[in-house]
Amino acid sequence: MADFARHLAEYSTFQAFVNCYLREVNPGQWISPNAPQARTLFSPTLLTGKSLLLLHLPRQETTLWLLISYRSDVGRHHIDAVFSPQTSLAKQGVNQEGFWSTLLLLVKELFHSNSEHHNNGLKQRQLELTHRLTDSLQNTIRYLEARWQSPYQCSDDFISAEQSLLLGHWLHPTPKSRQGILEWQHEMMTPELQGKFQMHYFAASRELVEQQSLHTKTAEDLIIDALDGNKDSLTLAYNEVLVPTHPLQAQWLLTRSHVKEWLATGTLRYLGPLGQMFSATSSVRSVYHRHTSWMYKVSLPVKITNSLRQNKTHELRAGVLMAGLMKNLNFHQRFTQFQLISDPAYLTLRHPSDDESGFETILRDNPFGARSGHNVFCIGALVQDTWHPEQKHSILCDIIQRRADRERRSIHAVARDWFDAYWRCAIEPCITLFDGYGIALEAHQQNSLLHLTDGYPDIYYYRDNQGFYLDEALKPQLRQWQPQLSEDSELFYSTENIIDRFGYYLLVNQIFSVIYRLGADGIVSEQELITNLRTKLSGLLTTLTGSGRLLIEQWLNEAQLPAKANLLTRVADIDELEVDLELAAYTMIENPLCAAESPSDTVKEAAYV
Repeated sequence: MADFARHLAEYSTFQAFVNCYLREVNPGQWISPNAPQARTLFSPTLLTGKSLLLLHLPRQETTLWLLISYRSDVGRHHIDAVFSPQTSLAKQGVNQEGFWSTLLLLVKELFHSNSEHHNNGLKQRQLELTHRLTDSLQNTIRYLEARWQSPYQCSDDFISAEQSLLLGHWLHPTPKSRQGILEWQHEMMTPELQGKFQMHYFAASRELVEQQSLHTKTAEDLIIDALDGNKDSLTLAYNEVLVPTHPLQAQWLLTRSHVKEWLATGTLRYLGPLGQMFSATSSVRSVYHRHTSWMYKVSLPVKITNSLRQNKTHELRAGVLMAGLMKNLNFHQRFTQFQLISDPAYLTLRHPSDDESGFETILRDNPFGARSGHNVFCIGALVQDTWHPEQKHSILCDIIQRRADRERRSIHAVARDWFDAYWRCAIEPCITLFDGYGIALEAHQQNSLLHLTDGYPDIYYYRDNQGFYLDEALKPQLRQWQPQLSEDSELFYSTENIIDRFGYYLLVNQIFSVIYRLGADGIVSEQELITNLRTKLSGLLTTLTGSGRLLIEQWLNEAQLPAKANLLTRVADIDELEVDLELAAYTMIENPLCAAESPSDTVKEAAYV
């Protein structure tokens, strides 16, 4: 079992990293299996039904041959094996390389320097990336080993789906990097190990507290209400406010100088763990209990994927602003299948000399209670590759196959209908919201949830108070709809900037992941779905008059699209939450929608090398 788990973890880590490398650094060169050099180096049996990709590493003066069993138009190939040239001059041939050794070779290529002077900054970033890769791999092994013996069941409720993401993001080089969580803490804190824990609480003097709520009750009252039957034993002074924190954050806070000073002066008391047991959702720092009306989104002293996960004060305020704006617009009444999970309240303590004190706590609506949380999946869970020996197909494929069996129709026909339903509830409203109201969402896989009825998507939920972009072109209207928006609000971005970022999150990250999944499972080809998507976008284009029209025109007409470069972000060691405008590194990728219109312009394969 351990060997199988390790092999799958290495394979998954390698797939994610190399597909990032091909997208962001070097796309390689497709080689026909019938090319003379391919026939010389490889047996015909090995190449049957496979593709070959030649990847040059110029800084190390070497070449890798990637054996591809599934070639994707939208960006995730299945790489079965890697070969390198034999070093012997006596015979021409190749040696098969291990996945992990190949990955480290590519890291070396990224940081290779011909300078004679030792570059400490470059070396430090190489060590940091290598550490995160190792951390992600070790965590993936840990999660797979722990869940390997559990009987596999297709996730059927919100939290089980949230905790099924054992392999992580399909195009992130370190999807399970969790710097800051100790080995023994994973079992209690991580969604993959289905851990449960109590929140830790502080009692703070009211003069330290900043809070806001759109509800009739204050944030502090909502927090006490969430304790339910446990609040009777709570003793607070008349001027004290209860503040929840994640247990890891509480441990970190107790070491901070400003917290020590507050504790010493009595303006803050540490109460320890209280109340019911919460579970981590797929983001790790948003926590859930099926019988509370709120989820908490809290700060963590942990680096997850690209960032140290600490809430920012401006994010707390933005969440309440956006909840009020969406309430004023009543957009969900026009598109009843489209819902935003709002963050209508927050509470924090004012730091004496900084914007953040570490106590920043967001209260998020919880629409997935004990009765309403079934058949809800984040898209990342639906499209994840298989990871359990009893799991024959992806979750999405399982759902569509069961529906096809019940309807006595082909799985291909049901999948086409599924994609149509997905478009109606998730994609068309998202673009229409941007076009008519200037509101764009960071609608990536993990932020996007689908409720399924009889197997088909009928409600789309968006979550994330950090992921809103307001179009400067509609600033006057937006300030009328939400008078609390200031003229210089950090939520406003140029139309061009939004189109690039919104386009990446909605199209490249989310829609392409669904297209890949259906194609890789052999249900509907990627090309068929890309053509279908072009038709839908062209039809929607005729109804749009604002920035949404510019967005679709870019998708349909530009040969290349901007895409977030997760690997290059890691190479540069960028923390997205700390840099100006929270901008990660971006790159340009080939646009399969544009290629779908002109099949003759697809990437040409080399017959000779």
